[in-house]
Amino acid sequence: MSKVINVNSSLAYEILLYLNSFYLGMFIVCETAMGILKVINVTYPEDTLATEVGIFCSLCIIETLRIFLGRRGNLASKKIPVLISVLLTIPSGVAVCYFLICQTYILRLEYIWCLVMLLFHALELAFALLYIFTVCQSQKYD
Repeated sequence: MSKVINVNSSLAYEILLYLNSFYLGMFIVCETAMGILKVINVTYPEDTLATEVGIFCSLCIIETLRIFLGRRGNLASKKIPVLISVLLTIPSGVAVCYFLICQTYILRLEYIWCLVMLLFHALELAFALLYIFTVCQSQKYD
């Protein structure tokens, strides 16, 4: 006799989005403080600082929109906002990878922040896809 494990992907996805909303606030504050520290203490090549600030601002906007659409779609059991949230994970993950790998000056603490952010992305992506394929299916009644 086999047991079927019923995973409530909607609840897990909502919890991850809720935790990530707090982590995003902490990430923005800490990354901004580290950026100010680096600007004061090291010299940047020409236009590099403006590029990194632009990428950081776009990351903040995309992440906020991604979390908002994910929570809205999850709570309303709508597939489209969650799907858009999943698609916004791609540019958000690329921006975090930029800060993890390609940034001009990378501090050890930034590695940890970026890796935790990528962990949130991976878990949310997995539960969002599970949510889309299971919860949002059309109901068939016999």
